[in-house]
Order: sequence, then structure tokens, then C-alpha cells
Amino acid sequence: MSVRPTSRPVGARDFTVTGDGLPLAGNIVWTEPASPRVLRATQIRSSVSPSHLTVKLSGPGSAAIWETDEHHILWPASTGIDNLVADMGSGATKFNAIVLPLDAAFETRLDAARRFWRALNGRPPGPAYGALPQQARTRHTLNLRAHDARRAGATYREIAEVLLSREPIAPRDWRDHHLRHKVRAILRRADRLVAGGYRDLLFYPHSRSRKSDR
Repeated sequence: MSVRPTSRPVGARDFTVTGDGLPLAGNIVWTEPASPRVLRATQIRSSVSPSHLTVKLSGPGSAAIWETDEHHILWPASTGIDNLVADMGSGATKFNAIVLPLDAAFETRLDAARRFWRALNGRPPGPAYGALPQQARTRHTLNLRAHDARRAGATYREIAEVLLSREPIAPRDWRDHHLRHKVRAILRRADRLVAGGYRDLLFYPHSRSRKSDR
């Protein structure tokens, strides 16, 4: 993951941060090693059909672009932002193909390419492949709420009262309360998530631990 620099390349939005000094979600640029949904754009010599499109880097509508040794393209879609990387070593200013490595995350990359193609043609993206189940989303949300509560100075008992219990927990009952161990388990999971485990969510339903190139 990287963030766009404070300088304003042509077409890029201002770099702004939240009150905590963290980049806004819309200003985050995911790199290829970080997420299989980052698409590598390229230029091939010959088209294979009359419907073969060529996209100019300087004119993809409301897309934001910033340059390093490559072009990083943020393409607003109806349900989010598509991230693309274009190799500029040859001085190319346009692309007409997407590279899809035949790796363990191929299905995710294929889905990202499909959604980009549909957005490019003004069509709804449709359901995303490998979306987190609602139960997993709820669990991760609970983990992070508990993590934030601890950072804000809440005690474990207060976390249990607000997030897990429907009634107050008396201090005298907390030592042997069944939620005491559950709160500790939730915070352990939250610590792993915040320490880098969140990257696994980017590869879901694939496992980063099985990838030899990660």
C-alpha cells in the first residue's frame, strides 16, 4: 500500500488526511504486492477483435493519475475505486490490455478485471468474487471496535458491557464473569489484525501464507 504524494500530478486529487493523521480511503493507492485487485495495464501490438478498446492515460474521464516510475491510476467506479498500474518504461501513454498472472489469486484478478471492464462500459459491476461473508465482517468490526475502545481508555469490563452484554456488569462480578475471557480473546484477534493481519482480508478467499511470491 502507498499513498499519493502531496504534490499534485495532473488529474490527481488533493492529498488530505483524517484527524488521526491517517490517509482518507479515497487517497490510498494499493500496490500489486499488497492486493490482487490491482490491475496491471499494458499495450499490445495487435487487436483481436473490432471491439478492442484503447484507453488513453490522459483521458479516462474522472480518473486520478500520479506518476512515479509507473503510472498509478485510480478509476472511480460505481461501487468504489479501481486501481491500475501502467508500466511507463517504453513511454506509452495508453493501454489496451490487462495482465492476469496465472497465480493462486487468478480468480480475484479476473473478477477485478471484469468489474473494471463493466465500469469502463458504463455497466453495473455486479457481485464481487470472494466478498467477505457478513458473519466475518461483523466479527472483524467487533474486533476493531474493541481495539478502538481500549485505545480510548476503556476498561475490559466497560468493553464487555458496551459490545457484548445487554446489561451492566457489577465490578464484583467481573473477576469470574464469562465475558472476561471473551474480551481478551477479541483483543488478541484485534491486535493481530491491526499488526498486519488485515492484509489477509485483501487476498480473501486466498491465503497469503501459501503464496511463494508474497
